[in-house]
Amino acid sequence: MPILITKSDGTREPYRPEKIRATLARSGARPEIVAHVLEKVTRRVKNGMATRRIHAIVRKELGKEDRCLAHRYNLRDGLLKLGPSGFTFEKYVASILQAYEYATVVPENDMVGLCVKHEIDVMAEKNGDVIMIEAKFRNDFSDTVNLKDVMSTWARFQDLQAGSKKGLCPKFTDVWIVTNGRFSDRAQQFGDCKGIRTVGWSGKEHSLARMVDHQALYPITVLDELQQWELDAFSKKGLLLCRQVAGKDAAALARSVGVTKERAAAIVADCGELVRQPRG
Repeated sequence: MPILITKSDGTREPYRPEKIRATLARSGARPEIVAHVLEKVTRRVKNGMATRRIHAIVRKELGKEDRCLAHRYNLRDGLLKLGPSGFTFEKYVASILQAYEYATVVPENDMVGLCVKHEIDVMAEKNGDVIMIEAKFRNDFSDTVNLKDVMSTWARFQDLQAGSKKGLCPKFTDVWIVTNGRFSDRAQQFGDCKGIRTVGWSGKEHSLARMVDHQALYPITVLDELQQWELDAFSKKGLLLCRQVAGKDAAALARSVGVTKERAAAIVADCGELVRQPRG
């Protein structure tokens, strides 16, 4: 009989090593490291084990091989720490798009549509396109953006487009929905039909994980060793991405965030390695 593991929503599914293999490959691990870690993990998996526990085992075994790879593998958990660390998913999405040469802003005020005002998570511009972006953060990776969510976003986009014709708000040309979760089949179908760009964690066309990996846009929260008070200090200084910390002068960073020079040097080194190391 297959080994059944327990997902975060309480349901069970067969343990599939190929899922871990794909995630390890995404982190940039060489084939021999993937094979070695997978063997170690598979030996420890037991019937009924929680997926979060399996994830922790993978990260620990990967860390024995390469700390940088372990940090990359930790991306999903790192995203979950954004809110408690004083960062927001909206700001993270804006930071990602900036690396792709979009001009972005997280509006402080609502936009006026034809009928009502609307809160906009992120506004992005590039090559004449003005994009309304809905950022859907999920505390549970198994949670979905459903049909109702996508239809609601579409209705808001339509009202803003109508409002722009009256000069009430900017003229939005496109609408995106970005999530660290996934889209239900019906939500994806509606999005495709209406031309909404749906960016899920591992979407077929647009994947948040691939966007992050391609430009090494890892949030500093992927560094497991950082204490909560340190994350709070980085948040206050607006240091969201590892690439913002990599290359900084350790002494200056230490003074800025209130850590020792040695601690700052270690953090700068970890961020630098994470950003520079070529993916396999």
